Amino acid sequence: MAPLAAKEWAARLTKPDQALRRVFERTYGRDAMPDRLPLLQRIVSRFLERFGDCPMRIFRAPGRINLRGMHVDTHGGYLNLMTHQREVVVAVTAAPDDAISFTNIDPVLDDVSFRISEETSDVLFHLPWLQYIMHPHIREAVEAKRGHWGNYIKGCTLVVQHRFPSVRMKGMSGVVGGDLPRGAALSSSAALCVAVTQATLGVNGLTLCNDDLITAARDAEWFAGSRCGLSDQAAIVLGDRGEFINIALSPAKPETGSARRVSFPETLRILVINSYIERSLSGAALADYTRNRFAYSLAMEILRQEMRIEGTPPAVVAKMDRLSNITPEVLTPMGGIRAFLAVIKRIPESMGLAELRSRYDLPEFNDVYQRCFSSVAEHERPTHVALRGPLLFGIAESERARLFPEAIEAGDLDRAGRLMSVGHDGDRRLRQDGSPMRCPVDDAALDRLIATGGHIELFPGAYGASTPALDALVDAALEGGALGASLTGAGMAGALLALCRAEDAERVSEHVRARLVSSEYQVLSGRAVRLSACDIAEAVVSNTSVGAAGEICVDL
Repeated sequence: MAPLAAKEWAARLTKPDQALRRVFERTYGRDAMPDRLPLLQRIVSRFLERFGDCPMRIFRAPGRINLRGMHVDTHGGYLNLMTHQREVVVAVTAAPDDAISFTNIDPVLDDVSFRISEETSDVLFHLPWLQYIMHPHIREAVEAKRGHWGNYIKGCTLVVQHRFPSVRMKGMSGVVGGDLPRGAALSSSAALCVAVTQATLGVNGLTLCNDDLITAARDAEWFAGSRCGLSDQAAIVLGDRGEFINIALSPAKPETGSARRVSFPETLRILVINSYIERSLSGAALADYTRNRFAYSLAMEILRQEMRIEGTPPAVVAKMDRLSNITPEVLTPMGGIRAFLAVIKRIPESMGLAELRSRYDLPEFNDVYQRCFSSVAEHERPTHVALRGPLLFGIAESERARLFPEAIEAGDLDRAGRLMSVGHDGDRRLRQDGSPMRCPVDDAALDRLIATGGHIELFPGAYGASTPALDALVDAALEGGALGASLTGAGMAGALLALCRAEDAERVSEHVRARLVSSEYQVLSGRAVRLSACDIAEAVVSNTSVGAAGEICVDL
């Protein structure tokens, strides 16, 4: 089907016909047009100003939330992924040559332009993708514009060219816009990469299966400097209206055929709460945040080695390649969860780096250390790391995410909410009374867990990716009547989620808004300027799951 001209798009978006209304209902649900039309109208208007009336295609990618399964995607843990109605939209037209030219409806962001042939002429481009993007010459070029949105555009076009080396890629001109708040842990960068990758494929008449599209969009983010997993892209590519996806992703390659689609009850609401805090870590705070990521990256191999020493059957040890395989069924041959926890007691709560290297055989130690601490000053890099707390968090969190859909489907809403809140407790810095909190993970704590039946999903673990300000908003939601609440995404900033009954949603929202305008929150968040009335009004949004990323197509 030939693409519509830009003026035809503008006319249809001004006076939507039945065909366009059907597309909107199929993608966003009923009565969504008033909310979704304005963004598209702005993008098409900007396109006409910048590129004139020419054939134009529109690609969109929604945001995402993760109901349960925090910090486990890079280690193959279970996730519960859901799309979010706010999105990134890309309007493009093919260029007569290989020139890439993009503008953004946000006037703060300057234009992006380059030529594909110039970027791929270097012999480095023929290296495997990871070697290419990690080469000092490429890293230096990207770091020179660190955080610039053009790095994502370039990563998307180059990753498609890299995957189709025999195709002479066409250029394209386009306009990007979105209403996903940046830095709010709703995957605005992943949505941008999925949308631009799909646009690049579309303009060039190419296709990728879902698994490869997810990986390609992830690889584009890696080009820009992120070291994300695959969960954000999977949610955006696989999600659909009225449901969430329960899945465990392989860290190396997604296996989306195992995705389980779970209907989300109309009697429930997920409130997405914007903390209005963007992650900006440096110095000791950056070192502390990175310390857990580093230990977490080595913890599964350390666990396997301790299991071998303890005499665990080799078949069981072999299955411990990802968090999602640590389930009661898998652990039965070694004596169940209690025997498993006894093995975890062999792992020290914390260790010095030198002792860690001498005690365990960790061939990836140097690579992981460099990847985690390259942005941390030498004098601020840790000499000791916590091991047991992050490992226990990952195991328990994956199990919480495995059990969460069962609780939803069974109508056990209190249990579903508890799984969310216990998960956040593993990230907490402050208790509800304001005192410091870190879940104990010493031998006595594990003995108590064993004595009570070993329900590890109810054990928070200790990851610590929250902040006092985020904890305060979680507490406000719970005080307002939420069934459960937690951070979403990587933590330290961004959005939180609150699960509540539909009839309680407004009361929960008001409690959260009241906390946001309080002097206490201003101190905890470190904000020098109070939030505006508009910010407060938009701070709490009821999540609506929408259709997966794709092209908006309307019949002529």
